[in-house]
Amino acid sequence: MHKLSGLKPITRWLSDEELETIYTAEYWNNIEEEKKKEWWIEGTDYCKLWDYLKSTKLYDDYLAAEKKLKDISSDNLIVADLAAGIGWTSALLSRLENVLNVKAVEISKHRIHSLFESAIDMFEGNPKKINRFIGSFYDTRFDDNSIDIVFMCQAFHHADRPFHLLHEISRILKPSGKVLIIGEHYIDTKRILKRFLKTLVKQRKIITYYHELFRPDPLLGDHYYRVSDYYFLAESLGFSCSLERLPSGDAMYILNLE
Repeated sequence: MHKLSGLKPITRWLSDEELETIYTAEYWNNIEEEKKKEWWIEGTDYCKLWDYLKSTKLYDDYLAAEKKLKDISSDNLIVADLAAGIGWTSALLSRLENVLNVKAVEISKHRIHSLFESAIDMFEGNPKKINRFIGSFYDTRFDDNSIDIVFMCQAFHHADRPFHLLHEISRILKPSGKVLIIGEHYIDTKRILKRFLKTLVKQRKIITYYHELFRPDPLLGDHYYRVSDYYFLAESLGFSCSLERLPSGDAMYILNLE
């Protein structure tokens, strides 16, 4: 485990017993499964993760979102990195001059602990700017109107209660706050039609119900929300919503609280 000067102790919002009740938390706390992934960066061998981030263009996706943050004229931004994973995005966000503090929320104990420290080292983050929390993004313990930016990378589509999640985000955001959501499946009419035809050919079945064509993954918690779903959810809770395609082909949704 790295000893990073200035890195604050982890704040636990939930006990181990409470964590077990969180959707998909059991899988994300399975260390043996985690060791098989590119994200397992305990130690100092970071080549595997770098290769993954570059080959999938996820790092380029992050840079597209980072540019949005750099363009914000305000200083001393408070950023909540929800479902922060191993902390690679938190580490990069902590390097930005106009970011005062990054609050990283995660349900995986080993990710928020030792892997997070490795990520700060790997990405040369500023540990003094980072606070870590073990808890659910549905029920953060942040004060009302206390966050300038909510950042989510490959996270929103893991929500089985997306309306509940956005409601919580709207609670913690300051007036005119912004939400940056990257790493989301881009599912438009063309992709739906492609899946329909593939199912017709392979299974010889005509399936017109969207949620049967794109079933959620019960283990990983992946959901396949359509472009229209993001707009509907955002606008229902008072956000404006815009979409940008990312280098990977995934979508970035930019929500502004109005």
